[in-house]
Amino acid sequence: MPRFSEKEKERIKQKLLTEGEHLFTAYGLKKVTIDDLVAAANIAKASFYKFYDGKEYLYLDIVETAQADIFTSLEKVLDENKAYSAGERVKQVFLKMYELMLKYPILSQINAANIEMISRKVSEQRLAEFTEQNVDAVNVLVRHGIPFVYDTKTVSTVFGALYGAWISLPDEGDRRKKQVIDIMLSGIIEQIVVSE
Repeated sequence: MPRFSEKEKERIKQKLLTEGEHLFTAYGLKKVTIDDLVAAANIAKASFYKFYDGKEYLYLDIVETAQADIFTSLEKVLDENKAYSAGERVKQVFLKMYELMLKYPILSQINAANIEMISRKVSEQRLAEFTEQNVDAVNVLVRHGIPFVYDTKTVSTVFGALYGAWISLPDEGDRRKKQVIDIMLSGIIEQIVVSE
């Protein structure tokens, strides 16, 4: 087996992330095989395992990369809107997040079935790192001065449930979807953000 230089490793890993995102988005986690991934990345199957212990690990890296990009954009929204109330800032963050999710359709596949499948294949530590990223997102809000009634883990779980509801909304047109999101978001914010 050839040894890869650091530059080659980075190129291969980036190719796996890019091709993996395309395949997972198009066919879903369950249907994509390691053979599909190595063919798309033009590497040997044994080389794949130099980077990942399984397709689920690659999937988590892809999702976390997308989430990190979204979190960076959300920090900008928070920084630019310091004059607004905490509740309004949270609302703006979620509306921006919804907009950014369209850029990463793989995120719409995060559901209970996929999480269950992933949890059977990855280590407990890796799964904990993944779920901790959602708590980190709430901590970003706290660092930007958003006071919550509940602890960060509870708030993170509420936001996760909201996210799950968003992605399961039937496609009845943009206007209706935005109305439903606005109603849900307003109710949640009223319950979890400290009133000013």
